[in-house]
Amino acid sequence: MTNKEFLDIIRTNIDKNGYHITLVNGGQHPDFSYSIGLTEKLGFELILAGGSSSVKDNEAVFDYVINQLQSGHVVDSKFSLSDGNTVYLSKVDPSWAKKMMLGVYDFYDTSEIIAYQIIPVKRTLDIPLMSESRNLNDPIWKWLDIDWNIKAPVNSYVITDFDALTGKTITELTRWEEGVWEMFSGPGPDVKEEDVRIVPLGTILGIDITLWSIVDLSIGEGLWRESKDSEWQKWE
Repeated sequence: MTNKEFLDIIRTNIDKNGYHITLVNGGQHPDFSYSIGLTEKLGFELILAGGSSSVKDNEAVFDYVINQLQSGHVVDSKFSLSDGNTVYLSKVDPSWAKKMMLGVYDFYDTSEIIAYQIIPVKRTLDIPLMSESRNLNDPIWKWLDIDWNIKAPVNSYVITDFDALTGKTITELTRWEEGVWEMFSGPGPDVKEEDVRIVPLGTILGIDITLWSIVDLSIGEGLWRESKDSEWQKWE
């Protein structure tokens, strides 16, 4: 797709919906999505980064927050979503915006934009705090800047649980395919469907460095441990 074709799609979506949402599938790093076209209406754009939500869920969050803002909701207050979760907005540092929101700069042909990050109050570790200047060595988001150097497919992903993404120790894991793992902070069968998350392998390795040894796990092999300080044991 040429740049002109991309910009034409953006204009069409803005004319139809009031704004365009660009989704960036990470592969190595978490997915993120951002708006284009809100600057004229609100004076800024919005971005969602990490959180491992589905595209449909992300679009619903954008829709709700934008509708609330257009109805007079102030930027520095909290937004209660229909699913019971709460989010708030935080101004994005230019070091993040210039790396992740290129479509906004291209569309407006500008070198400066204003953006706010949508952040859940119950934040998982794969959601960066973009009000702070980017750390190029951030273990989860460093893949924005460096080539994949892990001995696993670049699009490898992990089926895990919400608690694991908040830092709770992963105690059991299995490699089911070349680029597919399951890793849970408790018994896998006990994880509720609403707590299941799918994230890039690089995200999990960034959260817990003790998991790096699993990239050499054989397909079909599983491991368990009692705590982060325990040795891994093979499933028999």
